[in-house]
Amino acid sequence: MKLFILLALFSFSALAGSPALTNLSKSDLEKVSNEIAVNFSHTAVAAPETKGIWGIEVGLVAGVTGSPKLKDLVDNAGEDGSKFKRLPHAGLMARVHVPGDIFAEMSFIPTTKASGLELSNKTFALGWNAGSFFQWPLDVAIGGQISSSKLQYDQVVSSVASTVTFEPSTSSLWIGASKEFFIFTPYVKLGTFKSDTDVKVDGSSTIFAYTTSQKETVSSSGGFGAVGVNVQLLAIRLGFEASRAAEVGRVSGKLSLAF
Repeated sequence: MKLFILLALFSFSALAGSPALTNLSKSDLEKVSNEIAVNFSHTAVAAPETKGIWGIEVGLVAGVTGSPKLKDLVDNAGEDGSKFKRLPHAGLMARVHVPGDIFAEMSFIPTTKASGLELSNKTFALGWNAGSFFQWPLDVAIGGQISSSKLQYDQVVSSVASTVTFEPSTSSLWIGASKEFFIFTPYVKLGTFKSDTDVKVDGSSTIFAYTTSQKETVSSSGGFGAVGVNVQLLAIRLGFEASRAAEVGRVSGKLSLAF
């Protein structure tokens, strides 16, 4: 449980002090919600490979997502937006592959509260490595991934206190390829991405400029792409990945044990 709390606190760090948001247009809300959704979307920083008949991997993933829109909106609210120009993410990850070259991945942080913030995050992916199944010289896989998250925090704007909740869910379909070279396995994935986010405000004010509603739902969609590399050192696996989803960039790293 201490490890869970440390991971959650890492993900909280960029939001410490609460990102004040006010007078958001529909476009503003869509963009900042998409940045948050992409940040907490699935990644296991894993090549789409299936070495051997069975395999299991467990470890940690962490990284940062560019959030220029969130930074600008905090600046516009009269606060310092510089500390919100990147959002961190972190979590526990697990990956397994089974006969038939089918693999499944997951990452999560259980519901954790600290410093007036609350965060939970669950992600899952499922794929099939056709390259290994048909014994091609290259691993070629198809896969899909989903995520569900909650980010809640208190904010005070013009002496008015409120609680803001973002509940993003994401889905992605992709095709990927990888090839092992000694201890290195570079990979690439390309596909589509979609996010849907419920945004709720509890308090005597609203953060929306275009409605008096206390709850709104927004969606974003676009392309998905990722390039990365895994490095296998006996049972230890290191990974690095740079990705872009719906025009939002993210970098992630991994430390795991793979058997």
